[in-house]
Amino acid sequence: MIVFNIKSLLEKKSKSENKRLTYKDIELATGIKYFKISRISSQTNYNLNVIDIEKLCRYFNCTPNDLISIYDEPKAFTPNS
Repeated sequence: MIVFNIKSLLEKKSKSENKRLTYKDIELATGIKYFKISRISSQTNYNLNVIDIEKLCRYFNCTPNDLISIYDEPKAFTPNS
């Protein structure tokens, strides 16, 4: 499962700049719409294009490894297992 670390990166950037940043700030800086940023940060396995990944990495001054985390998917429940 792929997870985008938007929330934690936004918190980190907010602390380093000593001001509260929001998804709207990301939208204004990158051109990525607010609703899309919200979906990226709240949904797993969101299909994000490379251009938007680059924009987010430049905004947060990070690498794709900082932006994206990969976790093993939890095993599906099967009775009597």
